[in-house]
Order: sequence, then structure tokens, then C-alpha cells
Amino acid sequence: MRSILFFLLCGALSLPPQFAFAQDTATNDPANELRAVVILTRHGVRAPLSSEIRSSVYNAQPWPGWSVPSGVLTEHGTAALRLMGAWYRARYGCRPHTVYAEANSAQRTIASAKALIEGLGMGCEANVITSPAGQSNPLFGPALAAEADPAKLANAIQGRLGAHPDWWTHSFREPLEEMRHVLLDCTEPDCGHTKKSLLTAPAIVAPATRGLVNVDGPVAMGADFAEHFLLQYIEGLPMESVGWGRVSRPALDRLMEMNTRYHDFVLRTPYYAQIAASDLAWRIAATLRQAASGKETTGALGDTRSRIVILAGHDSNLTWLGGLLRLDWLLPDETFNATPPGSGLVFELRRNRTTGEFRVRALFASQTLDQIRYLKPLTGAEQPALVPVFIPGCSGRDPDYSCPVEDFSRVVEAAVDPRFVEPRFRGKSGRREPGAR
Repeated sequence: MRSILFFLLCGALSLPPQFAFAQDTATNDPANELRAVVILTRHGVRAPLSSEIRSSVYNAQPWPGWSVPSGVLTEHGTAALRLMGAWYRARYGCRPHTVYAEANSAQRTIASAKALIEGLGMGCEANVITSPAGQSNPLFGPALAAEADPAKLANAIQGRLGAHPDWWTHSFREPLEEMRHVLLDCTEPDCGHTKKSLLTAPAIVAPATRGLVNVDGPVAMGADFAEHFLLQYIEGLPMESVGWGRVSRPALDRLMEMNTRYHDFVLRTPYYAQIAASDLAWRIAATLRQAASGKETTGALGDTRSRIVILAGHDSNLTWLGGLLRLDWLLPDETFNATPPGSGLVFELRRNRTTGEFRVRALFASQTLDQIRYLKPLTGAEQPALVPVFIPGCSGRDPDYSCPVEDFSRVVEAAVDPRFVEPRFRGKSGRREPGAR
């Protein structure tokens, strides 16, 4: 599945004062010391995948060429991530020997982690931990597919559609028709007039013979093609090349609504989210507890010296985790629960200087599409979007939606399915470690 994941983690009580975060000038809150940051991020701009091309049987004109092979991070995408890394450093600071980075095994995720580290700058160097080539990192799931029930998963997705996958095609009739015009309406000499219409493809939700579930059909293809056009736009292709000149910026928003809603219906299905994000959520909670206690904690990423932990994954990881913990976000220039390249879920851990209480705050951070397209430096008035995220079962009346780290651990513990947590971490309580405050 396309996409990515990425985390930033900082701080520990046992560290000497010079390792503490500087006051968070972005929020100007002298009462609460920022002690740790976890950022789950998608990889940067990449070349389209085969699923976003579909062997060219639905498009009348040839797809534009790319400078790198399918699925590979582009130079433009690398440059945009460096800008985002520099922004994270400006917001959170950085100290030597305090960065831990981990990525899924795809080229684009490993290269994205490295680009973010480069953006963090001198003194923030770190090796990127990953699985051997060809093997998925279990952190980015679905790690324990043998424990999952493909028939149950297919039923769970079908149940959200009233057992009628064709509902998708009817519900998204207008954007699908617009997509059909983009793919087929042309009069140039290179136009092919024997191409298929995606509207006639059958809608499929079924257990997979390889993997877990097979979901396909007009809306799945429409979602893939919309992603292809998004990549063309943020890579900086001339507008006459974005959808062959037939996808304007407003049209891109309309087509991407089909993409995000499709992923919500599939990846946010509770059973799927448990399969794919239980291990990840468990380890995020452990990481935050370790930062609060200053003591080695089973399942935590990095160690007690770690200030920044980078985990680079895919858009699916963001959506799975959002579904598992019931997190929603809305970026100012995109559709509901959008996960553009380089975007990330941010978990900040803060300590109240008076009470000593540790609280977790969730945010979603992303460059705007135009900031990525034009590689705008993220300084002064040109800031990325940073929107607060409410954590159900944890956030309360506080205007920043923060909640005690112990409550966050309890929310995670209630949401995950232990069968999909790596065996070495099973049975370890998600509750507060002794001595944590």
C-alpha cells in the first residue's frame, strides 16, 4: 500500500538540564516545559506507483514521465522534507546524540527519514534503523498478518457499506464522472479512443489470497488516480501537465476528496486499524512513558537519552493510527483527514513546572500543497499548518486538548488488540511506570 510513517521523540527526566527542550516559543507557554515530541510522518513526494497508473488502460494520453523509478522519493520531495526538518528544529530544538530514527524498508521511507534528519541540521545526525531489504518493518504493520482473519476483515469493510460495495460508485458518481473526463477527454494526436471507462469496473471487497483483503473498483481507482494528480502538482509539474492540463487546483481538491474518503472507509475500519496500528500505538505510548519517567521502558523507541525519534512510514500508517485512536484532523487547504506527503501526527509531552504533571498533546503538521510545490522556506509568515487534534477518551476541557500521559496510555491500552502487538511486548502494561509523575 502506498504511502508512509514517521516519529519524533524527545527528552527524559534523568537528563541533565542542558538537554531539556528550550521554551516552546511557538506556543509561548512558560508554565509547561516541553519534554518530548513524537511525530508520525508520511514519506515525501515520490514517483507514482503502478496502482496509480493501472497499465494505462484507463487514460487516453500517456502519463508524464518522472525522473526517478516508480515509488522512489524525488529530489523535489527530498528538498521539501529538508524544509520541514528545519521547521521542526526551529520549533523544538535539537542536541547532539539525542536523535533516533526508524523507517519502513522502502527506499522512499528510508530516504525521507534521512532528509528530515538533514533538515534538522548539524548536531542532529542519526543512523536510520530499518528491516533488512525486502522485509517490512513490523512497526509499520500489518506486522502480524498470521493473527488476522481475512474473511472477518472483508466482512468488516463490507459492513460499513451495507454489504453493497457498489454503493461507493453511486455515492461518488460526480467525482468519478469528472475523473473519467480527465482521463479520456482529449483531441490531441496521441489520444487513444479504445480505453476503458473506470465507471464500468466492478466493485470488489473480498479476502485476499495474498495479504489480507482485496478492495478494488471505480472508487479505488479514482482514489489512486487522484493521488497521481496530487503528486504531479506538488512535484512542481507545469499545470498543463497536471492531469494533461485538465486538473485545476479546485478540481484537485474535489478529486482528492474521493481519495481520503475511500481510505477512511477502508483503513479506518476498526478491525483493520487494530491489525495494522496496535503495535505502533503501543510503542508510542511506551515511548512517552519512558520520556516522562526517565527509565528504560519495554517497547519504547530509542533510549532515555533520545530527544528526537523519527519513524518514517506511509499515509496508511497515519490513517490506521487515526482510526485506532479515533483521531481526526482538518488541514486548511485540504480535505478531511488528508495525509499529504511529509505530513505527520505530532505527540508533544509537556511537564507542568509547578505540579510536575506530564501531559500529552496531539497535533497534525503539514506543509500546504503550494509550500511543497514551490519549495517555500518555512520561516516568518510562511508557516506549515499545525492543527490541534482531540484525543477521545483523553482530551478534556483544556483548550490545547492535552491530557495526562497516564490517561493517554489507558486510551491506547483500551484500543489495541494484544494479538497484533509484537510478542516480545505482549502482557506489558500500558499503565504508568513506577515513579512516573
